[in-house]
Amino acid sequence: MMKLKIVASTLSLIVCFTACQSGGPSPKSLLDKADGDMAQMKVLGDLTTLMQGTWRSDDDPKNELRIQGDKFISIYDGKEVANDRLIWHIDCPHDCTQGMEDVTEILCFKLENEQGASCFGLLNVSDKQMEYTSMPGTGKTLNYTKTGEIPKPTPPGQQ
Repeated sequence: MMKLKIVASTLSLIVCFTACQSGGPSPKSLLDKADGDMAQMKVLGDLTTLMQGTWRSDDDPKNELRIQGDKFISIYDGKEVANDRLIWHIDCPHDCTQGMEDVTEILCFKLENEQGASCFGLLNVSDKQMEYTSMPGTGKTLNYTKTGEIPKPTPPGQQ
C-alpha cells in the first residue's frame, strides 16, 4: 500500500511539473480537474513543491524571493523586506476579487503577516519560471526565474 501511495504521489508531481513546464494547463485548471478534496490538496502540495527555492525577478535583479515550506520571504538588495505565510485558496476570496471580472481561471493565494494579507493569482510555475499577479491590482505579471534550491534538512543521525 505504501508503494502505491509513493507511486501515485510521484505521478501526480510529474503530471503537475510537466503540464506547468510545457506551457500546458494553468495551475487553476490542474486544480479544477482534480477529483475530490484529497486530489485538490495533492495538486496544491505539488505546486508548493515546485515553488520551493530562491527566485530572482526578471524585471529587477535586486528583487528576490525565498520560498521554503509555507514561508514566502521577499528580499530586496540583499535585505529581507517581508516574511509572509503562503495560504492557498481553491476559490478566490471576495476581498481578493473586488472589481475583477472573471477569476475562474486564476489560482489564488494570500501572503499573510502580522500587518495583514495581500492577494495574488498564480499564473504559471515550473522548475525554472514562476509568474503571478497581485489581486486586485494593476494586472502586471510578476515574472521570476529560479536561482537555487533550498537545502533539505538532514534527518538526525544521518549527518
